[in-house]
Amino acid sequence: MRRKARELLIKTRRRLFGPNVGNNISAFAGTGIDFAELREYRYGDDVRRINWNVTARAQKPYVNVFNEERELNVVVVFMLSGSIYFGSVRQKQEVMAEVLGLLSFAAIRNSDRVTTLFFDEGVERLFKPTKSPKSLYGALEHSLDVEVLGKRCDTAALCDYLLNRIRERSVVVLIGDFYEVPDFSFLAARHELYVAIVRDRFEEEPRLEGEYDLLDPVTDLHNRLDIDEGVLAAFQKRVEAHDGALREHFERHRIASTKIYTDEDPFVPLKELLK
Repeated sequence: MRRKARELLIKTRRRLFGPNVGNNISAFAGTGIDFAELREYRYGDDVRRINWNVTARAQKPYVNVFNEERELNVVVVFMLSGSIYFGSVRQKQEVMAEVLGLLSFAAIRNSDRVTTLFFDEGVERLFKPTKSPKSLYGALEHSLDVEVLGKRCDTAALCDYLLNRIRERSVVVLIGDFYEVPDFSFLAARHELYVAIVRDRFEEEPRLEGEYDLLDPVTDLHNRLDIDEGVLAAFQKRVEAHDGALREHFERHRIASTKIYTDEDPFVPLKELLK
């Protein structure tokens, strides 16, 4: 896997899509020099931000609101599950590793700190915040080497961990195949949340009929199924309903998301997601 990790490292660096070098102009309220708007004074506002000229004219206190120019804290979460050990073109795990590389290099190119978290039912491994491209190789290598069979990502535990451990508002990007509808409402309220769903087209539209012995990569249980057109139609209907509920949850809580298939280049959907 060392060779694969190095190839991925080279590929992602070449495809780096961060067009702006330097700090971001973020939506975080602060005391930077980029003026955003005037609004009425609220209890708890910094009195040093009161605009005295406008206050005198309006006969009520107004404060200056700024967009603060600051580096971002970017947290990329690699969600471990046995279901990512699959792919008809490339394994989902490998595509997720490429997504991890692209996101990490984009953050570092923008002079932001990037933290990489591998999570199943708890923290499997944490790579500390860094702004050095050299330090990303270890995370990329681990994303390809880590054993995922028999694992399941506990999204409730993941949310609790991120809410308790990340105090400052951050950009959090979750990478997984999302075969359950999580509750990210509190996480999205605290942080700026993005989701990259990595799937294989065969999972959503399988083309097979007959009797099969299927192995669940999460529970390691065998199931013998007689698959016909009716079973395939019911399966696809269930997948569509699941993904519809997933989209609805993301839209309700203003979570930006994209779907990336194993037979496509993740660069374009990621660029659309983050621009």
